[in-house]
Amino acid sequence: MENKTNWYVLFVMGGKEQQICDFMNQEYDNWKVFIPKIEIIHTKQGKEFFVEKVMFPSYLFIESDIPSKDFQDLLKKIRMKKTGIIKELKFDEETPALRDDEREYLEGLLNHEYKVTKSTGYIENDKVMITDGPLKGYESYITRIDRHKKKAVLSLDLLNKEVNVTVSLEIIKKI
Repeated sequence: MENKTNWYVLFVMGGKEQQICDFMNQEYDNWKVFIPKIEIIHTKQGKEFFVEKVMFPSYLFIESDIPSKDFQDLLKKIRMKKTGIIKELKFDEETPALRDDEREYLEGLLNHEYKVTKSTGYIENDKVMITDGPLKGYESYITRIDRHKKKAVLSLDLLNKEVNVTVSLEIIKKI
């Protein structure tokens, strides 16, 4: 029987995300701990540049085929070695925080570096059409667009609540 890959989610102390992420990746090699990030477009003195922001501040994501029970045991050991982990988020007692549909949604948005990069598109008859980037196919999740700042707000049903995430979106034209 093949092991199923789960995405576990930890709530950690603010500002300690990277430190805990690095520790967990160095300590154990049977998972990949990551912090989803977003590349946001900024303009300064007429020049555009990207700034990387944490997508979900104070949260770490763990991709692993470790069964939930074994993960709980391992997490207890880690908490004895490293401070800053507040709790594991769960959907219910047996299910990791991210359900399969939520995980698949995030996998579609994130690249191999676990980042959401810039998307481009246009508006036709007040409908957003994404032509390139991770938002292609996810147009229905866009709730607001700021063409001047080249940003879009996505409304995600994630971790048992509605979460708004700001991502980079350049609208090339409006038809």
